[in-house]
Amino acid sequence: MQTNRGVIYTGKGMVQVDSIDFPKFVNPKGKKINHAVILKVISTNICGSDQHMVRGRTTAPVGMVLGHEITGEVIEAGSDVEFIKVGSLCRPFKTIG
Repeated sequence: MQTNRGVIYTGKGMVQVDSIDFPKFVNPKGKKINHAVILKVISTNICGSDQHMVRGRTTAPVGMVLGHEITGEVIEAGSDVEFIKVGSLCRPFKTIG
């Protein structure tokens, strides 16, 4: 059984590792999108932005999944993706949550 976990901001000075939903090709309003890829995280690290959030210097909402400095393997690509293929290694640009 596959699991998906993330580091969740639970309030000033508090985070916890918890199960999270697997990503889907939909935007926050539930509309289908085809111009994205889904990554399996291969490597990650802690960024200064993550530290600021944990220390309370943030407007991030409680419940936000932290982390944005990752390298991942593409495990699924939307139908409009032209140059990135399943199996490619890549890094997201300016993403968090």
